[in-house]
Amino acid sequence: MSTEHFGIVNSIAPVFRPYVQNVYQELKLGLCKGKVDIERIPGSSDGIESQFRIVLPYCSKKLKWEVIFDSSAPWFAPDFRFDDDSFLNSIDEDFLELKLPSLSKWNENDPRALSEVVSELVSLYKSHQIRKLNEDESSRASFEYSALLGDALTSEQDIEVWVGSHVVEFLIRLNVDTSRLPELYCDGTELNPGIDTAMLLVRYPNSTNAELIMSPLLSKTLGNITLPL
Repeated sequence: MSTEHFGIVNSIAPVFRPYVQNVYQELKLGLCKGKVDIERIPGSSDGIESQFRIVLPYCSKKLKWEVIFDSSAPWFAPDFRFDDDSFLNSIDEDFLELKLPSLSKWNENDPRALSEVVSELVSLYKSHQIRKLNEDESSRASFEYSALLGDALTSEQDIEVWVGSHVVEFLIRLNVDTSRLPELYCDGTELNPGIDTAMLLVRYPNSTNAELIMSPLLSKTLGNITLPL
């Protein structure tokens, strides 16, 4: 843990600290299995011991959600403030029990409690983005998404969707067989090339600027690969 993150975690009240440590050290999200970062909420001096921001990898973005505990009732589940006002802007108790069981049945004694809630929220966020995409069934991006799901090699679990005001992004996990690639060795854990994954980032309407994203292992083994238009 870096000095900066160590300072942020240490500023959190001890009763909430195990949740934050588990999120930072154990939780990995998205197709890239990226780690979650922790930030202070800028300009917030009140509640600094019970409030912080989590930075989540999703598509090519960094989602920034605020987590707010109640220091006067530390056994309560936290509240969340999202950077997308349309996400979960109207939910009821039945929805919580069905879609967010880790939140509705918050277990204050489990250090993984916050990690489990965040995982469920990210899954709901992905569904929210897909609904936004399907609202315009005549769009090129919506058509391409349906075509991707019609491919036997690609499922919903292989795609992350993000819908902006003028652009739609797909992050697609590619089904790559790496079993015949030569083994690669590195000394030291910090130089570990990681798992062998490849993903394609496509932006609409200008989908000709697709970007191939390879894990360090594939990059070191295959070198730079230029995609055709």
